[in-house]
Amino acid sequence: MTVVSEITTAAGSLPFLGSGLGYRRELRQAILDARSAIDFLEIVTDQFLGGMALAELEEICAVFPVIPHGIGLSIGSPRLAEDYLRAIRRVSDVTASPYYSEHLAMTQAPGIDLGHLSPLWFTEEALQRTTDNVARIQDYLRKPLILENVTYAFDIPMAGMKQTEFFGRLVEASGCGVLLDVTNVHINSANHGFDPVAFLKEMPLHRVVQIHLAGGYIKNGTWIDGHCEPVDEGSWRLLDTLAELVPIRGCILEHDSNFPPGVSGLLDQVARARRALAPRWPKVKSAE
Repeated sequence: MTVVSEITTAAGSLPFLGSGLGYRRELRQAILDARSAIDFLEIVTDQFLGGMALAELEEICAVFPVIPHGIGLSIGSPRLAEDYLRAIRRVSDVTASPYYSEHLAMTQAPGIDLGHLSPLWFTEEALQRTTDNVARIQDYLRKPLILENVTYAFDIPMAGMKQTEFFGRLVEASGCGVLLDVTNVHINSANHGFDPVAFLKEMPLHRVVQIHLAGGYIKNGTWIDGHCEPVDEGSWRLLDTLAELVPIRGCILEHDSNFPPGVSGLLDQVARARRALAPRWPKVKSAE
């Protein structure tokens, strides 16, 4: 089994960041104008991989703490793309972030770009491969990696373990952390008929570093993770439950399209998330 490197031992003691927003270029000026209401930003790494984008990133980092969040690492794939690793390290270094986040998913198969975040097959082989990849990435980036749970259309059959067990064994073997997407838990529980609170309690909550919230919609009876609507009450209730179980270091509101005029509606949600986090962090002032 892969040995946990020294750099990952800090994953359980990362700093409290507060409540923030996913950076989107359409909202750039509104976000800058509202800097006092936003504790930190999360950027999509793949939008800042080179050229003028890195200069833009440096400008953002001069105003806000910034966490890079990747979508193309394909952590469960047999091989990691060397050029992509070099590119994301440049972004990670510019942000000087305490950790790097990605999805527990595959986006690449040998010779194939899947075009979406595909769930892993939860087997012993996949666990060992992912553990090895995590260890390599953390050593290469020189900081902890935290991995996000994703939505899925169906369970991959003949898995050797549940997703929660896979996460638990992965974090113990590799030293990585968890980015717990509360809305993804809510959506998956609605679409696949399981108890979301029981799922939360089975996750390795002691390794939760950050959470995501987003708003989706229902189409033909199925919840879609659209990142385009206000956060629904089911997700808020799960956040309140999670905040009672574990101190959450950071919460990011994701909103990718169908932007409201200005950002006041988004800031209201950022403030609501801050109030949910504050009781477990007594030194943090909750928003009025």
